[in-house]
Amino acid sequence: MKKYLSVIVVAGISLLGLSCRVGTSGTWVNDHIEPEIKSQVELLNKQLYDDIKRQNLTDLKQILSPELIKGAGKSLDSVINQVGPALQTTGSGYMTIDSYYVKNTTTNISNTVMPAISGTDDYTVSYLALNKEMYVSLLKTTGTVNSMLIIAIYGKHGDDWKLNILQMGEYEVIGKNAPGYYKDALKLYNTGDLIDAADMIIIAGQIGSPGGTYFKYKNESEMKDLYSKILKEANTSYKFPITVSQVKTNPVIFGVSPQFIGEKGKEGIYPSINYKTNINLADTTALRKENDALQKNIAGIFKGIVTNNNHILYQAFDQLPGLGKKMNRFGFAQKIK
Repeated sequence: MKKYLSVIVVAGISLLGLSCRVGTSGTWVNDHIEPEIKSQVELLNKQLYDDIKRQNLTDLKQILSPELIKGAGKSLDSVINQVGPALQTTGSGYMTIDSYYVKNTTTNISNTVMPAISGTDDYTVSYLALNKEMYVSLLKTTGTVNSMLIIAIYGKHGDDWKLNILQMGEYEVIGKNAPGYYKDALKLYNTGDLIDAADMIIIAGQIGSPGGTYFKYKNESEMKDLYSKILKEANTSYKFPITVSQVKTNPVIFGVSPQFIGEKGKEGIYPSINYKTNINLADTTALRKENDALQKNIAGIFKGIVTNNNHILYQAFDQLPGLGKKMNRFGFAQKIK
C-alpha cells in the first residue's frame, strides 16, 4: 500500500490582533527550569497528548484557557478529529524536544524563545504572552514513520497553568526535518543532480512550517532561496514534456515529483516519473516492455537519478494533463539497488 506525503497544519489561536505592550522577560530552558514547574507542565502535556489521541474534547477543554476555547471555536472539534486518529498507531507516543519557562514583567508582550545551544536545526518560537508566566513545550510524536510537531504554549492563570496556544504540523518525514532535506538538496545541487535536488527541496518546503506562524527555522530564507533557485534551473535544463525518442513507442515524460512510500521495509522518498504512453493501458504486456526500455534509458535523461536512488517509480498515463479529461494510469517500480 502506498502512502503519499501529506502535510497537516492545524492552527490553534492567533493572538496577533491583541495590543502589544513594552516589557522585559527572563527565560529558563530545559534542565534549568524549576523542577516543580516543569513537572506540572509535563503532566499537562501528557493529558494534552492523551486527550487528542482519544479525541476527548471534554477532558481537553479542562486544560485550555478561555482565550483558546473562544478563539478556536468549533474548529477545535475538527482539529482533534483530524489529528487524533493519526496518533493511534501502535507504539506511538511523544517526546519533548525543548521546554521554555518565561517570566514577564507585564502581560501582552512579545516573547521569542530559541535553543540555548546552536545547531543545524535552529529555530525560534514567537508569540504574544497573555500572562506574566509562560511555558512553551515543543513535543514530537514518536513511533511512526513520520512525526508531528506539537507546540503547546501555556500561561499561568492564577494558580493554574492553562493552554493558550496549540499548533500542530508535520515535522519529520522518515526521521528527517526540513533543514535535513535542505542539506540533502544542497549537496545534490552542488553535484548537478537537479532532478533529485528538486525532489529534496520540495519535501523541505512541504514540512518547512510545522508550527505555522509561531515557529520559524533560522535558515528559512536560505531554504526558500534554494527552493526557487533549484526549481528555476531544473525547469530551464529540462524542457517538459520530453519525448523519449530512444524508446520506439515515444513515451512523453511530462513531470517528475517526489513520492513518499510508508510501507514497512520500503519507506522512502522516491522520484516518480510521470509519462504519457501511446499504448492502451489494458495491454499490460506492451506497457511493461515499453517501461523496461524507458528504465534502461532513464539515466541518460536525468543526471544522477539512478545513482542517487534505490528505487524509481513510474506512472504511465493515457493522456497529458490539462486536457480536461480523466487521466487513467498504470504504475511500475524500478529497483536499482
